[in-house]
Amino acid sequence: MKLSEIGLVLLAAAAVTGLISVVTTGQKIVENNNGFPEETDPQILLEHDFTEVCIGSGLRDVPSASADTVVRSMDLVDTISVHQANLHITRTLREHGFDHVITYLVPDKGLSFLCHTLEGEPLRFELNNTSR
Repeated sequence: MKLSEIGLVLLAAAAVTGLISVVTTGQKIVENNNGFPEETDPQILLEHDFTEVCIGSGLRDVPSASADTVVRSMDLVDTISVHQANLHITRTLREHGFDHVITYLVPDKGLSFLCHTLEGEPLRFELNNTSR
C-alpha cells in the first residue's frame, strides 16, 4: 500500500467517524439567556420596525401635541425616498394591526400618519424629510 492510499483510508475513516458522531449527538436547545425579557408592547414592536427608515435612535416624543393623541416623530434616512418610506410605514402599520386612517403630506417637512392603537386610541407618526 502506498502512502497516498493510506492517507485516503485514514481520511475516509475520519469522515465516517465524524458522520456517526454528528448523527448520534443530541441537539441542545438554546434559550434567550441575555437577561432581557422579550418585548410584548405592540407600539414598541411597531416602532422597532420603523427603524429601517429612520435616522439615529429612532422615534421621539412630541410634547407640543394635543393631550389626547400620542405623537412620535422620526427623521427619514437620506438613502430612502419619501415614497418608499410611506409604503414601508403603511405596510408595517397594517402588519402590526394598527388602524391606519390617513397620511398627510406636510409641505417642506415630510409625512404625517394618523392611526389608532390596538386599543383604539389616537396615534400620529411624523416622518421628517431632512434631506430636502
